[in-house]
Amino acid sequence: MLPSKFVEAANFPARWQEKDLQEYLAERLRRMGFHTQTEVAANGGRADIVSNWQGGTIVEVKKYLDRNSIYQAFGQLSLYGLNNQHKLIVMGFLTVDASEQPSALKTASMIEQNPRIKVIFVNLESEWLPNRQVGRFWLPNIFSLPKISLPKLPLSDWRFLMKIVKDNPLLIVLVIALLSIITSNLKQEFTRCYQQQQNWDCVFSSIYQG
Repeated sequence: MLPSKFVEAANFPARWQEKDLQEYLAERLRRMGFHTQTEVAANGGRADIVSNWQGGTIVEVKKYLDRNSIYQAFGQLSLYGLNNQHKLIVMGFLTVDASEQPSALKTASMIEQNPRIKVIFVNLESEWLPNRQVGRFWLPNIFSLPKISLPKLPLSDWRFLMKIVKDNPLLIVLVIALLSIITSNLKQEFTRCYQQQQNWDCVFSSIYQG
C-alpha cells in the first residue's frame, strides 16, 4: 500500500507527523492484546514504543525508512537495548523515493542478520494495514490463567456411592472380577503352604514378596 493511501485509510491528520504513526502502531499492539507504552525512558533516551509483544520489544518509529534513517534507528535501539533482552524493531513506511528503495531494503536485510533486530515496513506488511482486522493474541496471558481446583468427592456419603453403583454397573463387575482373582490367588497360595505343612507366615511372606 502506498504511504499516502495508508495515511488516508488510518485517518491521519493532513499534516501528519511521526508521532501519529507511533500512536497508530502502539494502539494496534494494544488491540492485539499486548501491554504497550510510548515515550519510555531508556538508557538516556526515550524509546518510541515498549511492549510485551514477542516477549518484550522496543520499537523505534520513523516516518520513512531509507538507508540513513534505518541506520539512525538502529543506533538508537542499540542504546535502548543495553542491559535488557528485548527485541529491537525499526518501523516505518518504505521511502517513496524509488531510487532509495533498493538500498533501504538491502540495509534492512543486513542489520537483520542480528536475530535480535527486525525492520518492518508497515505499508508492505498486511497485519499493520488500516483495513486489516486485528486479531487478539491469547498467548501473552497463558501464564495468568486461574488455578484449577478439583471438587472433593463425598466418598463417605453412602447415597453418593449407591449412585455410582447404579450409574456404572460395569465398574462393579470389574471390581468383583478383580476381587475374585485376588481371592483365587490367595486360596492357591494357602493350599500350597498347607501341603508343605507351613503356617500363615508363608502366605503373607509370599504376598509381600510378590
